[in-house]
Amino acid sequence: MIDIHVHFFPPAVFRAIWRFFEVESKGLWPIKYKIHTEEHIARLTEYGVERFTTLVYAHKPGMAAHLNRFIAEWAAKEKRILPFGTIYAGDADRVAEARRIFEDEGFLGIKLHPFVSNEELDDSGFFPVYEMIEDLGRVVVCHPGSAPAYHSQDGVHRLRKVLERYPKLKVVIAHCGAYEYDGYPLLADEFENVYFDTAMNCIHGSTWHNNCPGPAFFQKYQDRILYGSDYPNIPYAYPQQRTALEDLKLGPEIEAKIFRGNAERLLGIVA
Repeated sequence: MIDIHVHFFPPAVFRAIWRFFEVESKGLWPIKYKIHTEEHIARLTEYGVERFTTLVYAHKPGMAAHLNRFIAEWAAKEKRILPFGTIYAGDADRVAEARRIFEDEGFLGIKLHPFVSNEELDDSGFFPVYEMIEDLGRVVVCHPGSAPAYHSQDGVHRLRKVLERYPKLKVVIAHCGAYEYDGYPLLADEFENVYFDTAMNCIHGSTWHNNCPGPAFFQKYQDRILYGSDYPNIPYAYPQQRTALEDLKLGPEIEAKIFRGNAERLLGIVA
C-alpha cells in the first residue's frame, strides 16, 4: 500500500501543529498519533504501508528550505520515503530552492497548503516553480478545498487559473476536494493530470461532516484517485481510512488502483 498523504515534519514543528489542532484552533480534533521520525515510520510499516510521502508546508519566509533539508536527510536513509518538500512563494530563492530539491535531491513533488501559508495557489510567485514542475513531470499536492473549517471556497477558481497556464501540471487535490465535491471533478474532466487523494474521506464521525463524494465519484475517477490518510494528524485509528474505502464496495480492481497502482503510475515508481 502507498500512502500519498503522510506528513513528516521535524519534531518541534509537529508539536506546534498538534497544539494548533487541539488548543489554538479551539479544538479541531485530538491527535491520535503524536509521534515522529523512527516511531512514525514504524507505525506506518505496522499498518502495511510500504511507501509514503513526506508532506510539509511553510508558513513564513525561510522555513521551506529548513523543512526540505530535513526531508532530504531522512530520504537518504529511509528508502520507503517518497520525498516531497515545499516552496514558499515569498522566498526570494524559491526558484533556486525548487531546482535544488528536484535536481539535486530527487524530490518527487511539493505540498502547498494555502490556508496555512496564506499564499494562494495562483500567486505569481509560484509560476516559475509550476513551470519547472510541469517540465520535469513532478507533482504538486495541494489543499485548496474548504474542509475541515476554512471559510474560503474559491479554490476551484484559483486552481483553474493555474491549470489554464500550465495545463500539463500534475496536481493531486487533497481530501478529494472536500467540501467542494461538485467543483474539483470538473477540473479533472478538463485537465488530464488532475488527481485526488482520499485523506479523511468517508470516515463518518464528528470531525468532518458530509465528507464522502460517494461511490459514483470513485468509480468515475478510479484512475485518478490515490490512497491518502493525513497521518499522523488524525483523530482515529489509521486502519479506519482503508476500511472506509473498502466499505464502498468498489471491487478489487478499483481498490488495487487506489491503494497502489495509481500512485505507482503518477510517481513513476517501479514495483
